[in-house]
Amino acid sequence: MKMVTRTAFANMKYHKSKNILTGIAIFLTTVLLFIVPSVGMNIIDAQFAMVNKVYPTWHALYRSVDMETVAGLAAHSNVGIYGLRSDMGMIPSENAEISMCYMDETGLELYRIKLQEGTFPSEENEIVVSEGMLKDLEITADIGDTVILPFQRYTKDGMDYAREKEFRICGFLPDGDTALKKHTYTALISEQFLKEEIPEEEITYRFLFRVAGDDRASVDEVEKKIKDTAEDFGISQTDIGINDDYLIANYTDPSAVPIIVMIMLVVMLAGIITIYSIYYVSMTQRVQEFGRMKAIGATRRQIRQIVLREGLCVAAVAVPLGLIASTILIRPILLFFTARADDNSMVQIYREIILNHEIFLYKWWIYLLAAAVTLVTVYLSLLIPMRKASAISEVEAMRFQGNQVKGKVRKGYRELTIGRLTRTSIAGNKKKSLITILSMSITGVFVMVVATALSCINPVESANNDIYGQYEISLNAESGNMEHPEREWKNLIRNNPLSEELKEQIEGLEGVRKVEAFTFLLGETNLEYGGEKATETIAGLPESCFQELKAGIVEGDAVWEDLLEGDKIIVKKEMLYWYPDIKVGDMIRFQCSDGVRTETRNLEVIAIGDYRFGLGEYNYMIMSKEAADQFLDEDCTGYFQVIAEENYDEDLEAKIRQLTDSSELLVVGTWKEHFDEWKQSMSLTRGACYAFLSILSIICVMNLINTMINSIHVRKKELGMMQAIGMTEAQLKKMLRLEGMFYTVGTLLVSIGLGSALGYPAFLWMKSGHWFSVQNYHYPAAAAIIVAVVLVAVQLFLTAVLSHSVQKESLIDRIRFSE
Repeated sequence: MKMVTRTAFANMKYHKSKNILTGIAIFLTTVLLFIVPSVGMNIIDAQFAMVNKVYPTWHALYRSVDMETVAGLAAHSNVGIYGLRSDMGMIPSENAEISMCYMDETGLELYRIKLQEGTFPSEENEIVVSEGMLKDLEITADIGDTVILPFQRYTKDGMDYAREKEFRICGFLPDGDTALKKHTYTALISEQFLKEEIPEEEITYRFLFRVAGDDRASVDEVEKKIKDTAEDFGISQTDIGINDDYLIANYTDPSAVPIIVMIMLVVMLAGIITIYSIYYVSMTQRVQEFGRMKAIGATRRQIRQIVLREGLCVAAVAVPLGLIASTILIRPILLFFTARADDNSMVQIYREIILNHEIFLYKWWIYLLAAAVTLVTVYLSLLIPMRKASAISEVEAMRFQGNQVKGKVRKGYRELTIGRLTRTSIAGNKKKSLITILSMSITGVFVMVVATALSCINPVESANNDIYGQYEISLNAESGNMEHPEREWKNLIRNNPLSEELKEQIEGLEGVRKVEAFTFLLGETNLEYGGEKATETIAGLPESCFQELKAGIVEGDAVWEDLLEGDKIIVKKEMLYWYPDIKVGDMIRFQCSDGVRTETRNLEVIAIGDYRFGLGEYNYMIMSKEAADQFLDEDCTGYFQVIAEENYDEDLEAKIRQLTDSSELLVVGTWKEHFDEWKQSMSLTRGACYAFLSILSIICVMNLINTMINSIHVRKKELGMMQAIGMTEAQLKKMLRLEGMFYTVGTLLVSIGLGSALGYPAFLWMKSGHWFSVQNYHYPAAAAIIVAVVLVAVQLFLTAVLSHSVQKESLIDRIRFSE
């Protein structure tokens, strides 16, 4: 077998051009097989490091737990470390949302709360605040200073009236990026103040705990213990809060593994097809070589081993080079994915974790995995070439004459043209030509399907999905706040600030096409969720929305007159998630009130529709605005949708805010806010996908390069003889160009044709799963053009290079050429 290895090594050096292409394919396959799991696992590790660095360490919490239940839970076998938190009330502020809560020592540890300076509160009048909180309250103070703060206590009926109290600042909490951005803060109070304000028997806690048991348990096992424990104490599922991110970061969660495995299988398949195609195409020029080996005594097994070891010799060079290149690339790639991070983004934490070497990027098992999978890819690629090479007989090899078709002779022509010569060359081995086109097309089809998905992921359309117009003006409603009774829904609608006068003022602004008013009804139903009667909402839509309503119906049917009657509704498909038994023809009892008048109606479900979020928003039941307005005597307009000439106009937004700033009961949202969020989340996805597809496409192009090089090499003598009898250099270039164009056009027809056909089902799948709020199909014309241009450019470049290579040899040398 030593001679077999030496022969394989000699063949690798002799068939240099073919093995360089094979090596490049193996190199790129190795790079992808290393980078895909490395990027995936390192991003997961960085996320877990961030979670363990920032997130609370409790596994779960139970809400509204009294002291008797706390004592029982503390003794339960599933409960390990536990702490307590009680939300006493809030500090009212127009600029911020500030909660007041008490936490015991363990609770503070489980929340990872550390003071910037000072001490935690122990006396009745002590409080811990933050600098951002004081700034929003327009207060200047330091540790030891006393401040007078208003506060509202939580009661069973909502928020109590505001009172003022003198507090002494005993400590400062650090302000997080999210707190500063959203103006949400927490003020820590003492247990003494909590018990002074709320009778001890009425105090309820959030019971924070870590599940006792094996740290190697799965996330599902931990969650089961959490839910089983809650059931033992009669705690409802809605009162359970699970720290999912922390659990996934610290317990076994195989959910990411199938995605990584699937991508690696795609890479592996592309590698198998490419390497197999390269070897298959080259087999025609090596028939005599293998025949001679068999004639001098080589067995079938030895021939197979020679082919296999030749491939493994190439892999022995390409795989280490691929691993070295991947090692160099992995850190820049991870930093590239976080290049758009800003100071207020969680992505910044990922970047810092990578820059500070808080996770180890180079995992030994990924090196072994990438190398092993690449070698398996090479082995699978060579199975058919090995079998074909070992099946060649000595007689067949001696009789073989290049591109002959078995059992046939070449068809002759009375007049010879470049087109006929090209046709003869391609027809000389139809199977080789077909395999080349199909192997290139498989990757092309995959590229087109992914490009279709990416073209449908559009931040503009995702923003359009989230909001009906370009600006939304809604009511700042609040329930149970005694200090702000004007924000109660029943009080808002008595003097609704979304008035006809405001609507006319906005419609008069330059750049506004129209303003649509939407009605909002809140009421109790006969539907049950969690064992209790559910409260749901109805959206009253103007007639201008009906065409979209009609188009989105997936079950049943509706005409506008049905929705005007006031006893028929369309149900949004999302409602079936909560109430899966709802079907067309069902009756839903709906009872709403404005504080004076109460209306109860039985509403018939006449259709179920699939709609974008902006159409009706969180309101899952839809009827006409005219019908909804007849339910109650008050003006139940819930929000205005401003349809403008442009998606975003800074001056127009300023004018709209100027009209609404006079009322603290109105909130303005913009299309641009949604667009910016989607754009940021989509940019990394697009970049990663296109980078992956680019490398995959390079592997695919290896087929075209190999086919054309092999075609020239096999027919070198034939081409020399044709030039000897009068073929010009221009005619030679034209023939090579036509051959390359045949493979290019064939690949494009299959790739773009089949890829386009499969892209639409991929779009439907994404739309049904609400991936990236995809709504509309977009043909990836740009991707199709790029694929076509790249293939044509590569083919023309190859033609020029190969024709020049042929011309470098003298005519006599080419005619004397023999395998």
